[in-house]
Amino acid sequence: MSLPSPSPLQTAAKALCDTLSQSPPPSLPAILQHFAETATAHEHGLPQLTPFLGRELPIPDYFTILADSLSFRNMQFKEYIVDEASGKVFVRGTGRFIWTATGEAWDECFVYLLDFIKDAGGMWKVGRYQVWADSGAAYLARIGRLKRVQDGEEELV
Repeated sequence: MSLPSPSPLQTAAKALCDTLSQSPPPSLPAILQHFAETATAHEHGLPQLTPFLGRELPIPDYFTILADSLSFRNMQFKEYIVDEASGKVFVRGTGRFIWTATGEAWDECFVYLLDFIKDAGGMWKVGRYQVWADSGAAYLARIGRLKRVQDGEEELV
């Protein structure tokens, strides 16, 4: 018995995730090809913690801020849950993230919610990109305290 072929939404989500997980990181134009022209990103969290959290940003701005703040290694995407009726795909990923200014790193599991729309050519493009990730680790890495907390040298109470 053969497995069913992936849906067009899953194929589009996987193509985006394959691009995002490239090493070295992909160029902004390579990323933007997966998004609608008016697409926005929202990474959930307090906006006071990092420059990319808690704001609805145009996709080019979000990925530029992200690239200025973080690098990553070993990004992998393990699960895709497709809701054809609503045009949404949930994706679970893992990776190692490094705050570039401090060099502090952490491993995390994160989730994307990709809202797809069809462009003028009938291709599925992401219209809204939402991220849930470890904003606490990102903040501690940004202020240079993550390693001390990870090593048990500092306790957050």
